Amino acid sequence: MIQSADATPVSSTEESELVGPERLIYFSDAVIAIAITLLALELPVPADGVHGNAGVLHFLRTHLSEYVAFLISFAVVAMHWLFHQRLFRYAKGLTGGAIQWNLLWLLMIVLMPFATKLLTSEADAFQVQFTVYAATQALAGLFLWQAFAALRRSGLLRENTPPGIVGTTLTWIAAVVVTFAVSIPVASVTHSASLCWALLPAVRFALRLAPEGWFGLRRP
Repeated sequence: MIQSADATPVSSTEESELVGPERLIYFSDAVIAIAITLLALELPVPADGVHGNAGVLHFLRTHLSEYVAFLISFAVVAMHWLFHQRLFRYAKGLTGGAIQWNLLWLLMIVLMPFATKLLTSEADAFQVQFTVYAATQALAGLFLWQAFAALRRSGLLRENTPPGIVGTTLTWIAAVVVTFAVSIPVASVTHSASLCWALLPAVRFALRLAPEGWFGLRRP
């Protein structure tokens, strides 16, 4: 029987039905690689009507917001990949709940190229465009959190799992969720709501000061 101090034990029968974490990790890595590739493919490049150095520079300046959105999305997807690697490498098995939450997390990851393109489109619907993008980011963090929580509830973490690394990673995930979620109502009053995202390190620092046990966090 598998068990841990803060989780419900997994019976021998359930243990025999567990799925090894390696396949899920490899699959997740592949999906993230595809999402990053799609982000890059959406970057605008000069068309046939653009000529000369001045024309190319003007084109790049005109599409600057799209390049910035790409960099933000790339950074967030890269963070999610790092979070996933740091948490799931300590899994010694998977249950249906963890797999389902992980798939929902991957759904948000593959939606990020679409959300990024929508955010920078000329649809003239800022609140909707911004909300879709920020909600995608916040839900991705929430689903990843739930996937790892399912592992802990089932007692499927290795005995040598360092609580400091887990606590630090979960704090960053919580900061991503809070930062992007809070920016959504801010978008209803200002088009500068994306500035909230720059507060991510500050939000993470504030969450570290929260009492131990809030949101399931443990201080590093």
